Amino acid sequence: MIRYAVSCLTLIVVPFSVTLAAATKDMPAAIVWGKSLDEAVAKAKATHKNILLDFFVPT
Repeated sequence: MIRYAVSCLTLIVVPFSVTLAAATKDMPAAIVWGKSLDEAVAKAKATHKNILLDFFVPT
């Protein structure tokens, strides 16, 4: 019974982990946040991408 459960889990976990690894292969390691809006807009225009503005207000 334990051998059956382990083999079933293996059939589920291994393909999922391979799919996840393949999906994140070409992704950047982290988001690089810019400090200047002018630089971000210039970079976005040059690469034809959108920008994300994060308004953080500590309370």
